[in-house]
Amino acid sequence: ALVRLVRYPAGVINPSHTHPCGHGMYVLEGRLVTHAGAFGPGLFVWFPEGEVMEHGASADGDVTVLFVTNKAFRIDYFTPPPAQALS
Repeated sequence: ALVRLVRYPAGVINPSHTHPCGHGMYVLEGRLVTHAGAFGPGLFVWFPEGEVMEHGASADGDVTVLFVTNKAFRIDYFTPPPAQALS
């Protein structure tokens, strides 16, 4: 298992991305903002393998989480296809 202490400064949100493994974040302090909502201290949030996600800190303060996974991971940023021109 891999456990890391991660801190996001107020208002910093990772852009859309995926990981090749599921992982969880246990919120120690602050408010974790994700694509699925906002979560405060004492809450554990699970992100399934391959899910397109965003997460970071709310605008009103820093957030500190424990990042937990059972496999090595990488970040694959998600780039949506370019917008189609209207004809």
